[in-house]
This record gives sequence, structure tokens and C-alpha cells, in this order.
Amino acid sequence: MGAGEEASWALVWQQLQVLFWTYAGHLGPRLSPLNLASMLVLCLVLWFVWRPAKGFFAWVFPARIYRHPSFRLDLKLFFLNGFIGLFITLNYVVVATGTAWALGTALGIGPPSPEARMPILSALIVFLAADFALYWYHRLHHDRPSLWAIHALHHSAEEMTPVTAFRHHPLYGLLGGAFVAGVIGLAQGLAMVLILGSIDVATLAGTNLFAALLNLGTANLRHSHIWLRYPAWAEHVLISPAQHQAHHSVDPRHHNRNYGEVLAVWDWLFGTLYVTQPDEVIRFGLGDAAGTPLPQRHPTLRAALVEPLARAWATLRRQA
Repeated sequence: MGAGEEASWALVWQQLQVLFWTYAGHLGPRLSPLNLASMLVLCLVLWFVWRPAKGFFAWVFPARIYRHPSFRLDLKLFFLNGFIGLFITLNYVVVATGTAWALGTALGIGPPSPEARMPILSALIVFLAADFALYWYHRLHHDRPSLWAIHALHHSAEEMTPVTAFRHHPLYGLLGGAFVAGVIGLAQGLAMVLILGSIDVATLAGTNLFAALLNLGTANLRHSHIWLRYPAWAEHVLISPAQHQAHHSVDPRHHNRNYGEVLAVWDWLFGTLYVTQPDEVIRFGLGDAAGTPLPQRHPTLRAALVEPLARAWATLRRQA
């Protein structure tokens, strides 16, 4: 590799360090002040329109949910998984860097000139790749018994709050970081080599902007008791809070539906879409094939960490 190529890929590495620290800073997370504020504003509008019998805060934060043992476990897993996030972020950087370098070397080309860059298109590519990867990663955890043993912890929540989004076994995040990073890394590598040439804060902000705008106000309602559905045509494009709540339902007609993170088009394309109805009654938690609720498997943090691994290992041994 010549001096010019080394300088080009050194620039890529410098830009990927920007990518790492921006991801590590969690641009636009679900529980950021902006997302929480936008959720409260949306809920206030819904409260005025729907006129529930309760006061606003009693309706948005009902005591029966926020005093439930399920919520306390959600909080413990939220703090535990926060420590895993930095390692998962590192996966994105390492894979993207390696992919970009390999593609550049194999194709014999360097990053394009600044005037040839297309940051909006690159941001869109990365966003679509991430959402596509998350759909399949989620779906695989429902299709494969050994992976379902790990993912069932998330579905064992008997009450849902925005913190339930973080109710995952640490292994789920670690495996997801590797799986999703592979797809995102390929897309980022292609974008860097063929379209963009470097990933800077502006591009990453653009990537986050797609998800942030589509999620603003509604992302935190997906794991909640507030039934907000979209028109049927919109639920073919975007996952509504109601669609994700149906995904958590014990009712068999909701099983294995609505795997999408932001976009519903993947569910539509691959036959897993469920369009919600106005007045559905949803019961959260684990249920059998007939829809009968199952006993809570994860009453404590220890059980939440140990039981999924033991069940996954037993499943693998039976399949061997």
C-alpha cells in the first residue's frame, strides 16, 4: 500500500473514531430528554383528545404499572445493559473499518473526492441496513428455540414501560452487536468506498435523523400501556406503538408478528405483518401456543440472567 493509500485509510480511521464516540454518546436514545419530552407532549395531546377518566400523570404513569415487580426488574436490566453498550458500539467501528479497508484494497480504489460525496444517500443506506438487520435479528430470536430462550426474557414483562425496551439478557445485546454490525459495517464500508469516503458527525447525525424523526414521540410508547395505532396504510410502512404492543401479546393471533424496529415494510415484504384494530385487548407476558399465560420465569435479576442461559443450553443439547 502506497503512502497516498495509507493516508486515505488513516483518514477513514480518524472519521470512524468520530463515529465511535458519537455512537457511544447515544445520539437520540429512547430515554433522552428530547424523546421523553416529545413523548409527554404527544401524550398530552392524546389525553386532551381521548379524555380518559384519570388525570394526566395518573394516566401516563399509572401506579399499578410503575410499582409492579416487572418494572423493578426492567430497571435493574437497564443499568446492567448500559455497561454492555460501549462494547457493542465498538463492534460497529471495528467491522465498518475492516470492511471499508478490505473493499478499498480489493477494488483498488480510495475514498472519493469531497465534491463526489453524497452524505444524505449514505445516511439513508446505513439506516436501511440497520433496520433490515434488526428485523432479521429479532425474527431469528423467535424462529430458533435456543435463541428464543434468551429473547423470552424481554417478552416475560407483564407490564410495559419505556424502560422495558432495555429488558434484555446481556447476551442478546452482545450477539446483536456482532450480527447487526456485520450488516451495518458492510453498508458503511460500501458507502465509504463508493459514495461517501468518510463518516463524520454530519453524516452520522443524518443517519440518526432518519430514525429520530420517524420515532419522535412514539418510540417510548411502543413499550407502554397507551394504545396508539396508525391508519392501516401507515402500519404497512411504519411500526406503530400498538403494533409492537401486539407483538408482546399472549394472544396466538399476535404471535410471531411485527418484528420491525422502525419500518413495517420488512414485515409486509416477508409475511409477518399484523395490522392492529381499534379496540384490541392486549395482555402482556409469555403464553403458550393456545394463548394461556405462563408463570413468570424471571422474578429476580439472578433468574433473569441464569434461566435464559440454562434453557438455551438445554435446548441445544436436545437438538444435538
